[in-house]
Amino acid sequence: MCAEEPQNFREWLKSEAMGLGFARVGFASCEAFTQERERLDAWLAAGGRELFPYLDHPDRLNPERLLEGARTALVGFFPYARPEAVPGAVTGSLKLSRYLWGSDYHGVLKGRLQRLLAQAQARLPGLQGRACVDTAPLLERQLAVRAGLGWQGRHTLLIAGKGGSWGFLGVLLLDLELEPDPPFKGHRCGTCRACLDACPTSALSTFRLDPRRCLTTYTVETEKEPPPRVTAALARAGWAAGCDICQEVCPWNRGPVWGDPELWGGPSPLHTRPALALPLGTAQWQKLTRGTALRRVRHRHWRATLRRIGDRSEEPDASFVG
Repeated sequence: MCAEEPQNFREWLKSEAMGLGFARVGFASCEAFTQERERLDAWLAAGGRELFPYLDHPDRLNPERLLEGARTALVGFFPYARPEAVPGAVTGSLKLSRYLWGSDYHGVLKGRLQRLLAQAQARLPGLQGRACVDTAPLLERQLAVRAGLGWQGRHTLLIAGKGGSWGFLGVLLLDLELEPDPPFKGHRCGTCRACLDACPTSALSTFRLDPRRCLTTYTVETEKEPPPRVTAALARAGWAAGCDICQEVCPWNRGPVWGDPELWGGPSPLHTRPALALPLGTAQWQKLTRGTALRRVRHRHWRATLRRIGDRSEEPDASFVG
């Protein structure tokens, strides 16, 4: 690598990442998360391994396994919520979690991080790195806390201070030693239990999520039949994909940092049309979800969820023009 003052390079990286849409950026070491082993094993044993088998990965606790020689993790908080994008706001429409409302965030964030890596490598030839967005075996939230971006709230999501929790996390691993930010210590949820009390299935306990009770588990992550309690909650709450209840009631989301509306494009019929006006055909579903994170939900899964929440008939709407 060419010689460059590490502090100057660090500040340049942070500035470039902010310019790419990350609202907060921090740096963390790539040491293994040895203290998380017991907690992760307990979560996997309590249903996580069955419902999320891809999370049971031996390298998840050690960032250095993902990039040979990894020394530093740049962690960015990328806001996605918008004040005008409210699930279920249109009369008769379905509720889809805000993170599903735009282009697939995996591609958006990874593309930005890879662009940042290419720029960094042009500045420091020989630099090696890896962009990670949600799919790599990595504890992103723990890295974000280590990088000082915020704390893991009672609802288990990262709360980036006054920036709230409506944000994706992107990580750029680098084989370069850079000064880490002070890790966030403690938490600022205080005595607030809003998220715990609002969860319709009691899936949340303090700083822990029971995946067997979470609505998102059964509307996005798995096609397994939900337990009766979850099925009843789906019918009452009307969430067809994901669930934002715990974030909607969080006081830290009263005035969060908002995402860029241009990034996510125009409104989709999924959010602006009454449920009964949406198509049921597989080809139409694929067209509606093309390029979005909702595409991971199979059409048959979507249909099964609609039947559970009772918002749709079995007959497709022939008047819909795709």
